[in-house]
Amino acid sequence: MKESTLDPKNAVFREVIPAGDWWVHEIKQGQTLRILDLEGNQAADTLFFSAADSTERYSADRTIQEQAALYLTTGTKLMSTEGRALLTITADTCGRHDTLGGACSRESNTMRYAHDKECMHACRDSFIRGAQEWNIELTKRDITCNINFFHSRPTGRLS
Repeated sequence: MKESTLDPKNAVFREVIPAGDWWVHEIKQGQTLRILDLEGNQAADTLFFSAADSTERYSADRTIQEQAALYLTTGTKLMSTEGRALLTITADTCGRHDTLGGACSRESNTMRYAHDKECMHACRDSFIRGAQEWNIELTKRDITCNINFFHSRPTGRLS
């Protein structure tokens, strides 16, 4: 675990995103993105795309292969579909973030909780809404591997 040494007061951009909402922003080389779980028990489902080419995006399998570990933490390079580092996790006080579980959908929420829960928030819907607002064309087919920051799924055990 490693605490960030950066002072949030010096941030060039700062925004609180309500639970269940979406956010799109370009992060330039050398800039730092800080994600905080302000209320606890939240997961920040996140997609990363190259600003220069939206067909280049975060790749869970390349990231896992690069670091030889399933969970993301300090030092993890978030690799792209082209094998380039999109970002690097430079500080982390959680210690374990999931990149295998995928984003929840209304269908998965219905199966996980109950049929009357289909209308509840789904991360895939937020991703699609954010894609619609971005200044490039993205569709639901572009909603691929994501990171669930602050959410580590149980690894399970075989006996």
